[in-house]
Amino acid sequence: MNARSRTQVGDRPAPDRPLRPSEIEGRLTALLDRIDANGLERLDDRDVEDLGKLYRATAARLAHQRAFGASTVREQRLNALVTRAHAVVYGRPQRRPFLATLTYQMMAFPLTIRRTWPYHVAAGAILILAGVYGYFGSADDPDWTRSFTFPGDERTPYATREELLATLRDGRQMNSGGKAAFAAQLWQNNTKVALIAYFLGFLACVPTVLALGMNGLMLGTYSFTFHQKGLAYEWWAWILPHGITEMLSIVLLAGGGLMVGHQVIAPGERSRAEALRAVRADAVRLVSFAFPLLFVAALIESFVRQSHLTDGARYVFAGLTALFWIGYLGFVRPTRDSIEQVVAPATVAQRAVPLPTEDELLG
Repeated sequence: MNARSRTQVGDRPAPDRPLRPSEIEGRLTALLDRIDANGLERLDDRDVEDLGKLYRATAARLAHQRAFGASTVREQRLNALVTRAHAVVYGRPQRRPFLATLTYQMMAFPLTIRRTWPYHVAAGAILILAGVYGYFGSADDPDWTRSFTFPGDERTPYATREELLATLRDGRQMNSGGKAAFAAQLWQNNTKVALIAYFLGFLACVPTVLALGMNGLMLGTYSFTFHQKGLAYEWWAWILPHGITEMLSIVLLAGGGLMVGHQVIAPGERSRAEALRAVRADAVRLVSFAFPLLFVAALIESFVRQSHLTDGARYVFAGLTALFWIGYLGFVRPTRDSIEQVVAPATVAQRAVPLPTEDELLG
């Protein structure tokens, strides 16, 4: 809870004399009224300290009255006040707005990526090496490309330049509804790859490496097909706008799969269950971010790739996308305000409320 301007209870300096019971009850009532009107987030550390002292002093006074006798009316009034304060101190969680929580998680995600960077670098290296192998393997044997292209795909080394160029321009006349349906289909297909790369990582990383290798091989073979026909500029203008975001999400998820698989293969001195629990928070955050990222990539692929943008504009879009991800993943971190709003203790009682003084208890 952030420090705010102090009013009423918080503004009052500690008195030189012990507070009388009526003063304690009055200040506690005023503080509870403020909380009911403005919420717990309005309390700063001094307010919390006052609340704890006043609550405990009032509870002690109630116990004293019950032990040594008191009028029924007074006991009922004290009991109602203590019950009301107890609900605030122990039973009412602070409100955590959804937007504040989402903002914190988005700023915390880059920290997760930077903390687990070796796994993502390894995933990216596997993808790139597989792509290079696919490119030069296709150059050595064009028939070999058929093993890594979609069945019935016309984009083979035997297609003419005009046929290949037509595939790059296909879909530009599609209406918005068709593009939306196409985006949903792309997201579904990309998610299947990501599921294999991530969730099967615990099988000693083998499915993750195979999924990365297959994607790299396909990218390499298709790249050779267009390069050999003099369409390298058009090909990368077609692939990069969505490919940067799509490949990034796959690499991040595959890195998560390698991280999980590494805990299974080499847990160290811990048990495998303990090793997996240690990376659970990072693994969950990777999934929570990377899968929506695949959806964004599908939208870009459907609405930007299938648009009438010039090749130059596509390269500009791809460059801005790359700069955005570099800046976001490389430099963003949670601010102090976002941490205080989201990670702060859930209840007032968890903020180390000090005990009341002896004078307050006996006043």
